[in-house]
Formats: sequence, structure tokens, C-alpha cells
Amino acid sequence: MNGEHPEQRPPIDAPITSSSEDDLGRAPVAHDFAESIRELDASQGLVVGILGPWGHGKSSFINLMREQFATAPALTVVDFNPWMFSGSNQLVNFFFTEIAAELNVQSKSRFGKTADWLAQYASVLKPVSQFIPFPGAAAVGEATAAALGGLAETTNAERSAKKVREEITKELALLAQPIVVVIDDIDRLTTLEIREIFKLVRLTASFPNIIYVLAFDRERVEQALTEDGIPGRAYLEKIVQLSFDVPHAPEKLLRSQVFEELNRILAPVTDATLDESRWSDVYWEVIDPLFSNMRDVTRYAISARSTIRSLGVEVDLVDLLAMEALRVFRPEFTHQLSKLRSELTSTREIMGRKDDRAQKAITALLAKFPEDDEVVRALFNRVFPAAVQYVGNNHFGPDWLSAWRTAHRMAHIDFLNLYLDRVAPDELVAFRSAEQALEFLSDGVALKGYLTDLDPKQLESVLEGLTSLETRFTTEMVVPGSITLLNLIDTIPENEVRGFFDIGSPKISVGRVILRLLRRVGDEAEREALVSQILDGIETYSSQLDLIHSVGYREGVGLKLVSEAFAARIHEQFVARLQRTPPAEPWREWDAWRIYNAVQTATGEVPLASSDDPALLRAVLHSLKSTARSQSMGSRQVRSEDRLAWEILVELFESEVTIEEAVSNVRANLGDDNVLQLTDKYLSGWRPESF
Repeated sequence: MNGEHPEQRPPIDAPITSSSEDDLGRAPVAHDFAESIRELDASQGLVVGILGPWGHGKSSFINLMREQFATAPALTVVDFNPWMFSGSNQLVNFFFTEIAAELNVQSKSRFGKTADWLAQYASVLKPVSQFIPFPGAAAVGEATAAALGGLAETTNAERSAKKVREEITKELALLAQPIVVVIDDIDRLTTLEIREIFKLVRLTASFPNIIYVLAFDRERVEQALTEDGIPGRAYLEKIVQLSFDVPHAPEKLLRSQVFEELNRILAPVTDATLDESRWSDVYWEVIDPLFSNMRDVTRYAISARSTIRSLGVEVDLVDLLAMEALRVFRPEFTHQLSKLRSELTSTREIMGRKDDRAQKAITALLAKFPEDDEVVRALFNRVFPAAVQYVGNNHFGPDWLSAWRTAHRMAHIDFLNLYLDRVAPDELVAFRSAEQALEFLSDGVALKGYLTDLDPKQLESVLEGLTSLETRFTTEMVVPGSITLLNLIDTIPENEVRGFFDIGSPKISVGRVILRLLRRVGDEAEREALVSQILDGIETYSSQLDLIHSVGYREGVGLKLVSEAFAARIHEQFVARLQRTPPAEPWREWDAWRIYNAVQTATGEVPLASSDDPALLRAVLHSLKSTARSQSMGSRQVRSEDRLAWEILVELFESEVTIEEAVSNVRANLGDDNVLQLTDKYLSGWRPESF
């Protein structure tokens, strides 16, 4: 790794976006495959699979396909993010809503009518996924046909779901070129979510001029779709009509990328030296076995870069590179290793006895990670030679300690401590935080104290980490854990940088944890009793309504965790409670418009007046603001535009005159802000245009 270094640039763990970044030479193949898709008949819809294990470049391959789709006559490409839903109802609703929104953003003049029908379809379509035979059924069947044929409620124009579908079909059939819908990262979803995605695709695959491009790991998806002895492959073959297996990166190319990235991250460490006599053995025996794809190379470079820049002069580089590989790819092993510092670095005299306690600890470590046995033994041999006494017949005496210290080797405990105490793996930090939060889930006070002491920006990540610990949830955690999390929603900051269809939010992160908590309770009556206890402890109406919707039967949201009668009763009680008592802390109502929409829907009355509490009125206005984003093909620039759900706002206040009075009330008492200014624009007649 000597010689000239390439220009320094931080590596990015993201798919390539153009042929100019294509180090693997896949662009011609991707372009040819995309062109072959153009030549197929899409008049009855088409489903294409881009297949490969996680990290093998599926997203990059699709981005290369986009270049061909962008050539004349250009195809419209729409991305749908499957991470934003929980449950089939919500998935169906979001799919049509977001596809409609994106078509409007890309070209209202070309797709405006189609987008309007798709948005209307989202509002009338009942959760038809329950009617779809799964898995392995030969056809959608009469039940699905009935669901699509008019079981849904009608729109305000008295058009049934069947009629709306017919209008969508007619509009799509008129398109000169098909629309490509990309659904990526399917294999990173849960088993249930994977099934819901393929139910959705099966439900909508027959729309004309819609080409689905699905990216997933075949083995993972087939496993998720397998049920009752029916193989998932059979079900998959009925949906995916054309597929392409993204090839593995050649080992030679993979290793050349490893060395190229290592050159980049080592270049700034001008005073460090690499022990060539040890490097080759450590690389081939410890580091190389941990790489399997190009994403691994990038992850390693990103994670190791800052550590090597801060410690590269102080700690032996070979040891650092080895330990960084383990930290990135085996974080749990690194966590266990950090508990065995003495065992890894303690020498013994020639005639001294082996430490039985240390022997048991090392033996237990090897037993816990059997798949990495060779790597662990090589690590002991090449990086922690004092530990070889526990896996072989050799041992090192105390006289070696001075040599290791002089060489800044981690074989000496001082340098091992320096590394472990100054560097905490991101994965390990998240894992520790989630485990700590889990310990407090049955104690609401302790949980609140722990979470509020964290950096607010970390809360959403900790909550996501909790979902992976679902198997350790207990009934005792349901009430205190749910109450505490629902009362924290308004304190968790939104991620300001999100994708077009990424509606991930504190609400969804909290909802996933609570859903998994409630699912640990098998008896419906017991779940209902727990839901009642949770509702009694929730401090905001927004979080109360969110829980009521989530466990009940509301279209697009409800998961039917309680009886329909119970769901109706707690909803009625909620409306009555809000009518009697306004929010005690209106600024905390993160979904203020929806709680009053619930009152309006239930009573038929206008729920808000311009003279109401200005803090409440401001919360309502803020809850109806959203941001539309657009990105041109081939450009990294993202354009954004703030918008209000104006029709909903007018319905809540009954007239624009009342809205204007409400804005004056808020401004006079609380001052001006960007949402009030946006409301002024709407009141003046302004409406957003497509980008």
C-alpha cells in the first residue's frame, strides 16, 4: 500500500448513480436489460425482479438501468419506499397516494388525471389484501374480483372502487410510454412486510403500462413467502415475469477495491508505518474472510477512516486494521472481546500454570462464534499472541510485553485499552442503548428518565433498535412501555432529510414498538384491558387517537388487535372526552388536525372556531403542513415546496373567512411564523404547482 495515493475523498455507503461510477463494468449489461424491458408488451402490466444477496449491487444496477430508461422516448420512473408502512391497509393506501403524488410532481400536465384517479382509489379501496390467496394460489379468485368490483365505499361522487379502477386503467392505457415503479430493499423488511408487498404487487400488477422493478434477495423472499408446505418460489414465479440475477463481484476486483480504499484512508496518516512482515498474514487470515461484497468494502472504509485518522499514529496499524474489520462486521464479537482484555494480553512464565478462569472464558468465546472459529484463532495468533496459550500449546512470557509496548501493539493491554476505550462501534452503541431501554420497559419512570437523558436525535434509532428485541418483550412491559413512548412522540425530532416516499417518523418508530408489545399478548380480552390502561396514561389526544386507530379497524391503519365493538367504544369515549375537555398542552398535539377531524366525523359539527386557544389553532395549522420534493433525472439537486392540506383545513373551519380570523388570532397572541405565512398565501388564492 505504498506509492502514490488517489485523491482523497470520503467513501460513501450508497449505490452508484451513473456509469461514470461503475467500477464493476455492469453498465452495458444494465442498459441492455433495461432496453429488453422496453421491448416487452406492458399493456397488461409487467413485473421484473432484480435479484441478488444484500450488498451485491442491486440498487446500483437499477440506477444504471435508469440511464437507459431516460433515453428517448424517456420512461417515467417512480420510487416507492416499502419501509414507510405497517400493515396491509396502510400499505395499499400509501402506495396509491404516493404514486399519485409523485406523478403530479414529475408532470402534472402529463399525469394529472391519472394521479387524481390514483389518489381517489387510495381513499375508496378497502383492504383487499385479505382476499388475496396466499401463498401459492393459482389465481386471485372471485373474492378478490368482488373486492375490486365494488365492495369498497363510494367516493363523494358516488363512484365505486370498480369504477375508479376502470378510470385508472383507461388513463394508463392511453400513455405513450409505460411508467416504471421501483420497489427496492424488499429483502430488508420483516417476513410479514415482505408478504404484504407481494400481495400489493399481485393486486395491482394488471394495470396497463405499469412496469414494476422489484429488488430483493431471492432466498430471503422465497423463505418469507413459504407457508403451509407451499414453497415461496412457486408463489414468486406467478408474480415475477422476468428477472435478472446481479452477479457477485469478482474476488480479484473486490480485493483491488479493498486496497484502493485502504490507500485512501491511510494516506492522511503521514507518520504511521505498516509492519509489512505482519500485514500479509493478518489481511489474508483475519480481514479478507470478512468481506463478501462491494458494500462491505465501503462500510469498512467509512467506519475505519475516522478511527485510523485519530489512532493511526498511536496504535499499530496492522492491529487497527484487523480490529476495525471485526468492529464493523462482527460487532457482537467485538463487544465480547472487550470483556476479555486481561485474557487477551496476560502472559505467563514458562513453568507457570494456565489460568483456568481465562481458559473457560476463551473456550466460551470460541463456542459462541463457531462460524468464525478460524478467524478468531488467526486473530489470537497474529494480533493477541498471549491468548494462543488457550487454543494451542505455545505461550509467551512476560519478556514479550516490552516488545509489544514498544511496537504500540494491542497485544499490550495499554494499547488495547486505548483502542477499546476511545472507539465505540456505532452498531454496538445502538445495541447497548436498545438493550438498556429494554431493561426499563416495565418501569415507566425509569424508561422516561433514560430516554430523556439521551440526545433527542438518537431516540428514533434507539426505538428502531428495540423492535429487534421483540422476542424479549413481556406482558409486564406493555402498559408502562407504551404509555411512556406515546408520551414522548412530541419530543422526538423529525429527521429533516428524508427521501420522497420515506415517511418514517417518530410516530411510526413508536408505533412499531407498541405493536410488537401488544402482539406478545395472545388473549384479545387481555389486550383490550391493557389498551384501556394505556389510554388512561396517555397525555396527548394525538397519541390517544393514534393508539385507537392502530389497534382498531380504521382503513389504512387499523390492525384489529381488539374487537370491533371495543374499538368503536373507545373511539366514542375519545370524542366525548375531547368535546368536554380541550387539550391541556395544545403545543404538544403533534396530530392536532386529526383529533378534531375525528370529532367532526363523529358529530357532523364544525369542531374549531377562530376564537379558540391560539396555541391550539397554531398546532392545527402546523399539523397540516407537508413538504413536497422533486429531483430531476441525472441531478442530485432536490427541490422542495411547503404545502398545506387546504381542503381539510377549510373543512375543519367551515370557511376561509374563519381561517383568516384564526390566523389573526394566532399572530396577535403568539407572533408570526412560516406556517402562518404559508396560510396567507393560500388565502390570497395561491395554490402549489407541479415542479
